[in-house]
Amino acid sequence: MEKLKKMEEGYRALAEKYEALICILEKRLQEEMAKNKQKDHILIKQSRLAAMGEMNVNIGHQWRQPLNRLSLLIKDVREALEFGEINDQYIGQFTRESMIQINHMSSTINDFRKFYRPNKEKTSFSLAESIEDALSIFSSSLKKHEIQVEFEYRGRQMAYGFPNEYSQVVLNILTNARDSFILNEIKKRKLQIKIVETEEQIVAEFTDNAGGIDQGIIKKIFDPYFTTRTDGTGLGLYMTKMILENMNGCVKVENTCDGARFSLFVPKVA
Repeated sequence: MEKLKKMEEGYRALAEKYEALICILEKRLQEEMAKNKQKDHILIKQSRLAAMGEMNVNIGHQWRQPLNRLSLLIKDVREALEFGEINDQYIGQFTRESMIQINHMSSTINDFRKFYRPNKEKTSFSLAESIEDALSIFSSSLKKHEIQVEFEYRGRQMAYGFPNEYSQVVLNILTNARDSFILNEIKKRKLQIKIVETEEQIVAEFTDNAGGIDQGIIKKIFDPYFTTRTDGTGLGLYMTKMILENMNGCVKVENTCDGARFSLFVPKVA
């Protein structure tokens, strides 16, 4: 009986030790989760700052043409005044053409503001429209670097998630392709975008002919801060992975015969 009592006391003491150990481990786990959450917030903030820098460059490209046009219109007013050509018809034409350029610039700002306004709740959205939004914002950079884009899609595939964040993902993929074209000095630059469907997901495939990704680093490209560019942040593809996983999707990459293919998976609308 005495022996049994001692065994019970021993088990009780052991159980108390285990409970204390579990409490310590739970506390450490919560602390690590809090640290990781803070790190994620920092990474998201850094990624947005880097993307905003990219956006400023694109805004500059988008505004160059309308600003040049407005400059010519203003100069023409001085010449028209000297030659006595200013009348109601001239003022009407000047006003109309000026407002066209100003509205174009205002529309560009609205597009960028929409692009960087995060969605608070998941919603159904057209995958093709989100891709088109990103292509529109990135169009000046594509034109500057002579990148030919072929966008194939049929129908109106509806995804479920965060449309603005998805457009940011597409922008990250476009930026990565552009940088690869420049880094590898590709002459005839082509990027094909294709939308396909599975039973539960919609997949957007981005296939370039930029030379592909070194097999030694292909598994690391989605790691935070990993980059092959001297001026890169290493956050674009990492944020792409995080955003898609937050939408219950994922991103995959593979090499093709002359480039790389990024596949973006997102859930269909139920």
